[in-house]
Amino acid sequence: MKKNEFVVIVLALMMMAISLPAMAKGDSSSKNAAAYGPESKRIGAGIYLGEPIGFTVKGYVTEKFAIDGIAAWGFRDKAFTVIGDVTYDCLDIPIDSDVATFPFYAGAGAKVEFKAGPNDDTMVGVRIPVGVAAQWRNYPIEMFVELAPGVGVVPSTRFDITGGIGARFYF
Repeated sequence: MKKNEFVVIVLALMMMAISLPAMAKGDSSSKNAAAYGPESKRIGAGIYLGEPIGFTVKGYVTEKFAIDGIAAWGFRDKAFTVIGDVTYDCLDIPIDSDVATFPFYAGAGAKVEFKAGPNDDTMVGVRIPVGVAAQWRNYPIEMFVELAPGVGVVPSTRFDITGGIGARFYF
């Protein structure tokens, strides 16, 4: 199997896997649909600063289950990076605050790097993101810090780590 075919198959399987919970949930457009995320907003978009640096989106599927993605440039490997994760808010850190909640989250995901340069290898890997977010109660804003160790599996096996800080505006 060619490397490009493998990448396409992995991406297709990821998209199917992350869409299953949304399909099982059914139509959420009714007036009684629950709202999740900061200030009861489900979809957020913002910036991700770290390795890589770029844009991030996150969508809550249930109260604690979310799908997030990053499209960014990695300076370490000089590569355009696409990341897709499924995360679960494991617990709210018990900080007495009327201003924000602080969920600790963990998950699993995949990373694809499209390297620039003479040896334009494509790297495909898996990752385990863990982080803490600050979700404001009265504003649709979230700030977070995240670390994601992982393993690159294509074209060769290697340890990989990404991480950073970020912010999202929910709408």
